[in-house]
Amino acid sequence: MSFSWQPIDFWVLFPLSLAFLTAYAYFFEQIEITSLSKKEWLLGLFSGALIYVGFAFGKGVIVATGLPLLEQLESLYELVRPRETWHYLLLFIIVIPGEEWFWRGFVVKRLKQRLTPVHAALIGTLLYAGAHLFAGSLLLVLAALLAGFIWAWLYVKTNNLGVPIVSHLLFDLLLLIIFPLI
Repeated sequence: MSFSWQPIDFWVLFPLSLAFLTAYAYFFEQIEITSLSKKEWLLGLFSGALIYVGFAFGKGVIVATGLPLLEQLESLYELVRPRETWHYLLLFIIVIPGEEWFWRGFVVKRLKQRLTPVHAALIGTLLYAGAHLFAGSLLLVLAALLAGFIWAWLYVKTNNLGVPIVSHLLFDLLLLIIFPLI
């Protein structure tokens, strides 16, 4: 709803939604974030940069092939691009950690209790991408599938929520601030 419900601004509704989901996860699941080893820091940073490169490549494919998705990409960027200082604060303090806390630290962790780590990562990713269906953007769903699986895989492999948080932070920093694709 945060992407498509217009009565409330995206930068108000999305952080509020994630704050609610994070609080829910906090109260109903023991989630630990341990300090990251040097290897985990490198894994988080490398994966965040790799996801960004994959997205840049995807944009290049869209432009080179003339696929009719560039307009969708531009409108998506227009919606989620931070413009004000408080948008950036919400993005890095609530949105990114909140997505990881809920989707990986709660959903994938719960799935891991009943499934193999690979199946937990796959099903958690499908649920994460499925939540993005309501935005009405094929590109956003594809992005959630790709990045969501990498973040879920990082979580199940390291059992440290800090690794996908670092990856997600760097990815968004590159995508929305340092080297925006639009």
